[in-house]
Amino acid sequence: SYISTVLGLTAEGNAGWMYVLNDSSSWNSIKDQELVKDDYVVIYYIEDWMNCSYSTFGVDDEYETDAFNTVKLNLKHQVTDPATWEVSYEDVSGAVITIDGQKTDTVTDESGNAYLTFKDWGTHEISAEKVIDGINTISRPYAQIKVYGKGVAVNIYTKDTTYTAYMDPKGFDLSKYNVSSELEFSALHAVIRALGQNGFDAADPKIANFNKGSFISMLAGIEAVDNASWMYTVNNESSWYALNEQPLNDGDILDVYLLNDWMTDTYSFFNIMNIKAEGGEKVLLRLYRHVLDYSTWEVSIQPYSNCEITVDNLKAGYVTDSNGYVRVSFNKKGIYEISTLPKEDNISRTSVFIEVTNDKDISTDAYNDYTTVSDEYFSYVEKAVGQYILTGDQNNNLRPNDEVTKAEFLAMLIRASDLEVAGKYRKKYIDITAGHWFNGYAQTVFKYGLAAHEKGYLYPNAHITSDIAQYALSKAFESQVSLDEKQKTVFADGLSREEAIYLILSYMEAIGR
Repeated sequence: SYISTVLGLTAEGNAGWMYVLNDSSSWNSIKDQELVKDDYVVIYYIEDWMNCSYSTFGVDDEYETDAFNTVKLNLKHQVTDPATWEVSYEDVSGAVITIDGQKTDTVTDESGNAYLTFKDWGTHEISAEKVIDGINTISRPYAQIKVYGKGVAVNIYTKDTTYTAYMDPKGFDLSKYNVSSELEFSALHAVIRALGQNGFDAADPKIANFNKGSFISMLAGIEAVDNASWMYTVNNESSWYALNEQPLNDGDILDVYLLNDWMTDTYSFFNIMNIKAEGGEKVLLRLYRHVLDYSTWEVSIQPYSNCEITVDNLKAGYVTDSNGYVRVSFNKKGIYEISTLPKEDNISRTSVFIEVTNDKDISTDAYNDYTTVSDEYFSYVEKAVGQYILTGDQNNNLRPNDEVTKAEFLAMLIRASDLEVAGKYRKKYIDITAGHWFNGYAQTVFKYGLAAHEKGYLYPNAHITSDIAQYALSKAFESQVSLDEKQKTVFADGLSREEAIYLILSYMEAIGR
């Protein structure tokens, strides 16, 4: 009827052997539990049935990935309502991840997520534990990750471009490039091959200058002049070897980067590498930078806060928090490059690519008050919701009939026109503070001149008039097309949110956008 011993381990005291069926608890004894095809059974041991719970990475516990990519695992555990005995799953934060039986420095975040990057070929077993007062409070979860491919990864970072290459660490004749190395495969070999994979001829003096192999003064056609400097790290650690003296092996990551000023700027990197995500899924990144102690020449690694983050080289409203974290998500299928701004933040450029595997499905009926959208504007609102031009409030309401404010209208317009949104707000308006929800958009309004200046005031809660709308639309789309008579009629009784969407989208139709 129940299990007391498995594989020689006997449950004594408050310890226990238990089981779940398809990740759900069963009240049947083990001999009375019927199984059918495709059922999923987990038998697990817990140290204290009063303080421990079943945990899982999910039924799909087998993953496949290529080397130098990151996998996100989500850890959840069962929580039982003591009043109703109903069971639900909650995220487990603060759990230590183990790989092949060894504890790592990776801990699940507040959402129960752990990000794991593998560089070597093979199959790895992943688990976790969360010890409180000497007791592991969760059952042993399990996931298996199969990693394919190996070799060396190379990233070349210019001021505004990332060049990536993967290769086997096999040497080749360097004489063609007027350089030499005593190593079979060095960082110099890797850089030359990476240039070739990205369409550059490393033998062309207008493309690269390796100074006989000892250091780089020009790369990808970009010369380091004045205080600028080409530098490199191996596995995010600085090296004091000359380029042709630095050995590389399977699993190594070589980052070659251009600093604007070697005296003030430092190397930066994200905590993860390339990763796949679903549409709308949030990915948590952490940015680090090297900090050099000039008295000892020792380098420490520290999280980098208040750093602007770009998406495909455009500002998108992202900035790292006080601990260097930034959370990003994308609703459309595609590959997005997340990068830093070297010149503005005194760091090297660094990038991570997020492949979004599907569009996030969303429609007006996802909102509580979608039935209040008028028939006249429903198709426009539906399109705007699908393209994330119009979003709901904290209560999941669209408020289509509420009068739109100046700030709301400009935010809709900026999203529709794909203008970049600053993460940092360099205060431009007296009535927009750093903590205001509109501050990133306000920076965009100022940059592109979407609103007339009125002695330093933007008046974010003001009504939208036809003149204000015409001015903003013309600036955003660089168009001289005027509003037609039908479009002007929507201002008669104050512009509602659904009318604002109609105005923006119909204007885009008129100018062929």
